Amino acid sequence: MTDLASIDTIGTLVAALLTMMVLSYLIGDNLFFRLATYLFIGVAAGYAGTIAWHNVLRPGLVDPLLDDGFARLFEPATIVTLIIPWVLILLLLFKLSPTTSRVGTLPVALLVGVGAAVVVGGAVTGTLIPQSVAAMETLNPGVQAPLTGETGVERLVNVLVVLLGTISTLLYFRFSAKRMPSGKPDRSRILEGFAYLGRLFISVTFGVMYAGALIASLVVLTERIQFLWDVVSMFLKG
Repeated sequence: MTDLASIDTIGTLVAALLTMMVLSYLIGDNLFFRLATYLFIGVAAGYAGTIAWHNVLRPGLVDPLLDDGFARLFEPATIVTLIIPWVLILLLLFKLSPTTSRVGTLPVALLVGVGAAVVVGGAVTGTLIPQSVAAMETLNPGVQAPLTGETGVERLVNVLVVLLGTISTLLYFRFSAKRMPSGKPDRSRILEGFAYLGRLFISVTFGVMYAGALIASLVVLTERIQFLWDVVSMFLKG
C-alpha cells in the first residue's frame, strides 16, 4: 500500500510539474514549455507506434508469416494479404532518401487515395446523408421536435430558419457563376442577397464554434488550476 501511495504521489507531482511547464507559455516561449511539448509528442508517438505494432502490424503481417506463412508463400491469398503489403512497406522506406523517393510514390499514392476514399465515404454515409434525412424530417411542422418538444408556430419558424440557412449557404458556395471584370460573381440581385445571407449564417456558425472552443479551453484551464491548487493544499496539509 505504501508503494502504491508513493507511486500515486510521484505521478501527481509529475502531472503538476508538467502542467506548470505548459502554463509557463503564458510568459512567452521558453525551454520548459518546449520540453513539455517534446515530451508529449514523444509519448504520443511512442504510444501510437506501440498500438500500431501490437494491433495492426504484428497480427496482420508478422504472425501470419511465422504461422506457416512461408509454406503458403505463393498461394493467392498469401500474396494478396502478405506479400503485396510487405512490398508496399519496403517501397515506402525508399521515401527516407531524396534520391530514391520516386520509388516510394506508389504506396504513398495508395495511402492518400484509400484515405481520401474512406474519409469521403464516411462523411457521405455517416454525416451528409443522416443530416439530410434529419433536415427533411424537420420540414414537417406537425411533427414534434424530439429534443425541444416544439410544435405549431415555433416548429414552423425553426424549420424556415433551417431551410433558409441551408439554401443561402449553398448559394454562397456557388462558384460556377460567371465572373465580372471586378472578380465578383455575375448573379442576380436576388441570388446575391441570398448569398450575402449565407455569409451571415456562416459567420454566426464560426462565431459559435469559436465560442465553444474558447469555453472548452477555459474549462480545461480551470480544471488544471484547480488541480494545482489541490496538489498544493495536499502537501500543505500533509
